[in-house]
Amino acid sequence: ATPRSTARQLVREALERYGLAAEEGTWGEYVLCDVVGRPGGPGGAWQVEHLRPVGDGERPLVLQDVWKPKTGCSRRFEIRRRQEVERVCGGEDAETPGERPPP
Repeated sequence: ATPRSTARQLVREALERYGLAAEEGTWGEYVLCDVVGRPGGPGGAWQVEHLRPVGDGERPLVLQDVWKPKTGCSRRFEIRRRQEVERVCGGEDAETPGERPPP
């Protein structure tokens, strides 16, 4: 990855590297996510505090330089199925995944 790499390019390269992209159409089923959280869940599991799908044309390494997570949190980029991310983030407050804002 370089600062010029787009999220779409990184997803495509990762899927190819790990043999998960059988055909070109498969790449669109996945999205790169910017995930902020901290370890400390059951068994030391990662606790997600914020999840945001990165736009296909966004440059993740530039994002990483421009915005830092709050103290005590870490950022990682994850490749997730687009359908799952849309279900989790659809209509929800992006700051608190899993909870709906009051009407």
